[in-house]
Amino acid sequence: MDRQETGRCQDDDPPQIFQHTECMDLSPESVLRFLLIWAMGMLAMSGLSERRMRQQLVGMLCRTVFPLLLFGLFLAIPWLVPDRYPQWWDRWWRYVVPLSTVLGGLALWLPQQGKRLSWSGRWEFRAPAQGDPAQGPATGRDGRTRPAHTKLRALGYVMMLAGVALTTVPTLVLQRPDITPDWVEPNGFLIGVTGLFSVLYGGKTLKLARTRQAQELLSRPIRRDAWLGSLLWAAAWLCCLVGLTLTLGGLSAMMEPLELAWWQIFLSLWAMILGGFVFTQGRKTFLRARRHRSRLLPDHRHLKAGSYVLYLRSFEEDEQQTAMHEVPMPGLVGGAGVGFLVSGASAEEHLAEILRPVGPLVAVGAPGERLPHVGAVRMYLPREGWHEPVRELMRKSRLTALTLGTSEGTMWELAEAFRLLPPQRLVLFIPALKEAEYQCIRAAAPRLPECPRWLHTQYRTVIQGVIHFAADWTPTIEPVMDDYGNVTSNLFTAMMPALLPAFTALEEYEKETGVLFG
Repeated sequence: MDRQETGRCQDDDPPQIFQHTECMDLSPESVLRFLLIWAMGMLAMSGLSERRMRQQLVGMLCRTVFPLLLFGLFLAIPWLVPDRYPQWWDRWWRYVVPLSTVLGGLALWLPQQGKRLSWSGRWEFRAPAQGDPAQGPATGRDGRTRPAHTKLRALGYVMMLAGVALTTVPTLVLQRPDITPDWVEPNGFLIGVTGLFSVLYGGKTLKLARTRQAQELLSRPIRRDAWLGSLLWAAAWLCCLVGLTLTLGGLSAMMEPLELAWWQIFLSLWAMILGGFVFTQGRKTFLRARRHRSRLLPDHRHLKAGSYVLYLRSFEEDEQQTAMHEVPMPGLVGGAGVGFLVSGASAEEHLAEILRPVGPLVAVGAPGERLPHVGAVRMYLPREGWHEPVRELMRKSRLTALTLGTSEGTMWELAEAFRLLPPQRLVLFIPALKEAEYQCIRAAAPRLPECPRWLHTQYRTVIQGVIHFAADWTPTIEPVMDDYGNVTSNLFTAMMPALLPAFTALEEYEKETGVLFG
């Protein structure tokens, strides 16, 4: 075979190892066309699937495909752009490190979201025996309402607006080709089809928001504090945007240290540190805003049997379980790539989310607290005579989750849970207890397993282990490997392996008995 038959990639100039790369068409037009076709294929595949399969499919993509694409883009920017688009590189190279930091952070953040979707799509618990709660009214007695899913609705409207805009691109290309960029014209049809998909899925998201709103528990908002929660929410967004701007701006300025005076380098470094601090305060303000906008259950008797998960714990645990996953100096350690993309949810919010496949989380609030914590929907009982309502809540719950503790109330709740509940409908959480404290609890509740060896270590997390029971009350203890040294870890992903056997046992119990509660 002569040189002309092998094609132009057989020139003597480029090395052999780069011949295939030189033949690849990496123009913006071809890359955009590939991404559009791939996006439409994924949208069509997920849309044709039922809910569980769709969540598992999207979860798999977030755990594998999307991070690999982002990592490839992370490598491609400094490798391909300087040679193919030198005019862009000369002008924008100083922003490559902040952009790459964001891409790297997204590549670390997406697997967490993929695990959450896969977890939700894995379980198919049977609907409550009383019928679909979505058939109930949106407003009940005493001003009780179902909370609106504003995030889903906003996402649906954004998708529909973006879709309508994209569907006008083919007409714009035909009517005014002089004002459209060169890379848009050959892809106009694909852009229009993508816009059509976006409109359809935006409508589907709005429908999903209405369905999820109907399936929520009837509750009552704290109306006197709603306005303050909205103000705090706006302030939190402002803090986060300012923190991002300071950190990424300081990082961009540090890319040219030789052109900066010593005081400019000093200010850039402190701008990064200040940006991380301001962003962290914004995350805390978001949590405070959610507390002001939380909702209450006016009466435990309004709850339907089998429609919720009961969460029992000592009131002293509330402060510990409202702590967020802190990142030391996020302006420097990873910047926006890690510190700015870590979960801003509290530990109890993670608990509510991981127990969501079974039902919404319900808890009794501490008497006299001015502002409820977020995660479980709170109700309040009188200081005297609270024992019988708690018994009723246990009997009617689909699952009872109890955090162990040495307080008198928690010990009574543990004894009643062993007496009233089937073993498959009870899970116990082990907080950061000392070995002596666990032995004290076990002395009053012999059904608990032996104290695990890792409990008395110096390593402390909000929840260290999960205890679940077989049909004959044989206990099994699962450690929760929540690595707080890893900023990409959180309580939700750490508890997934520990709760998997408990969920499996509950699912088998409901299939065998055909009932959701005792």
